[in-house]
Amino acid sequence: MLNFVIILFAVALIVVGYALALRPILHRIPQFREFYDEADGFWSKVWAYCGKSATVLWSYILGGVGFAFPLLDQIGPLIGDPDLNLQQKVVDALKEHPQIAGWIVLAFGLITLFTRLRSLAR
Repeated sequence: MLNFVIILFAVALIVVGYALALRPILHRIPQFREFYDEADGFWSKVWAYCGKSATVLWSYILGGVGFAFPLLDQIGPLIGDPDLNLQQKVVDALKEHPQIAGWIVLAFGLITLFTRLRSLAR
């Protein structure tokens, strides 16, 4: 379970890093310009919905995760695993490795700090 949590946060950090740091760099490269110009139609609407604030986007992501977490066990039968019981697995993992909670809070804090500093720099 510890590996699942680490992989989950690694993926989240990669997505945030891509969205906030790598994507603007790739957009400036001439070979990728046409692709990103087409993709910007959808993403500019999403960005406008977030009020052009990375902090608001991050709060929407956290709200979505918080909303979806209680529904995970109900989704299990739909994806072919009626005994998913993911909530209990997370609780057991936190009991066995309480430092995971600290890492999660640290990751949330760092991402929030980065998005706030990015917004303030503008």
